[in-house]
Amino acid sequence: MDIHKKITSFILSQTVDPQYRKIGLEEECIIYTKDLDRIPVNPTKQYSATDLVNEMNQLSIENGIYSLEPGGQLEWSSPPFENLNDLSTAQLNHRKLLNETTDHHDLIVLNWGVEPRFAPDDIDLIDQLKYRLMSDHMETAGTLGKWMMRNTASIQVNFDITDKKDGEEMVFLADCLQPICAYLFANSPFYKNKPTGTENVRNVIWEHTDNHRCRNLIDHGINSPNNLIQNYIEYMMDVIGIFQLNSANVLEAADGTLGDRLINLYVNGKIREADIQTALHQIFTNVRFKHLVEVRGADRPPLGYELAPVAFWTGLLTTEKIREKALDVVKYWSDGERLSWNKAALNLDSSQTGPDGKTFGFWNEWAGELAMEGLFEREKDEESLFEPFFKSILSEGPFSLQTQSDFVERETTLKEYIYEQ
Repeated sequence: MDIHKKITSFILSQTVDPQYRKIGLEEECIIYTKDLDRIPVNPTKQYSATDLVNEMNQLSIENGIYSLEPGGQLEWSSPPFENLNDLSTAQLNHRKLLNETTDHHDLIVLNWGVEPRFAPDDIDLIDQLKYRLMSDHMETAGTLGKWMMRNTASIQVNFDITDKKDGEEMVFLADCLQPICAYLFANSPFYKNKPTGTENVRNVIWEHTDNHRCRNLIDHGINSPNNLIQNYIEYMMDVIGIFQLNSANVLEAADGTLGDRLINLYVNGKIREADIQTALHQIFTNVRFKHLVEVRGADRPPLGYELAPVAFWTGLLTTEKIREKALDVVKYWSDGERLSWNKAALNLDSSQTGPDGKTFGFWNEWAGELAMEGLFEREKDEESLFEPFFKSILSEGPFSLQTQSDFVERETTLKEYIYEQ
């Protein structure tokens, strides 16, 4: 077995029977104090994000795990479920606990994808070596890495893999449809104390974070479901490492590419699953492999719609009939069409041209209707987790634009608007 087969074996190490496929989500949110400052990240005399995450983990009873993002954003990682209604119940229980805890400490939870008021330099970095190394790397890798680390919040959806073909098809289709995800789930109405207009800000931030480890797989030459895992591994191996685990399982700065590290460990008989996992976690493309498939392209949705991106991707990716139907369309899109469309998704204009000369709006409706069809095919009564959201977007546009319209109508200040929300 060579190193590529070793990594492939890790990615496919937890495959399941299709009827037992589970789905989980990771939900992030930005937290303010009652004075509309960001909650301090590290322990201080004031109640901090570190205090909050510790308290949430103590209070939560078998309902997922809480952690912190680099700027103190709170992340809830759900338990996985076969039925999205069970996942929704878990998410509602999480939100109830979060509301009770933040109300007790006079904190405000923002339900937007980008920090509306502060620049990254106004926000402390969490005191962990991993994130210090990432921050130093981001200084040289792109122009908006600090914004990504400290000032964004998203929803990530995790899917069990049933076999190699299943994993490769899910990843390829998700990469093709990323522009639709970026449009439908755009929810970042303010940036630098101003409305964002039609700029799809969180998508822009990720586009300019790190050209080597972010963006879409097609940007890295991965343009087919055929041999996708092998091509993904080859791509990953060429990316510069940020951190690694030493022999004592302690995090340290990396030296060279991710592949250099893994090959060295492999030829010396010292490679561990934790080393492979650490490498895979340093790829931040909009869809990526771990020992499952993680789809990462949605903004943190409005309150009450947290399951909408989960349901969207579940309907498209997990029902074989619907997935094949979608693949039969996207497989004919040229690389040029796809690359151009990815750029178009940086702006919230549904009249822009997408593949086959059809509008962005056409493809949004096509994908959403397919997702609804897929949810219906699952026969788990999950359609209501996406349908109201989808109808709202089709009639009124993304929530980034809806919120800005509401803000203008109220003729208020951003501070007052945040309090009102």
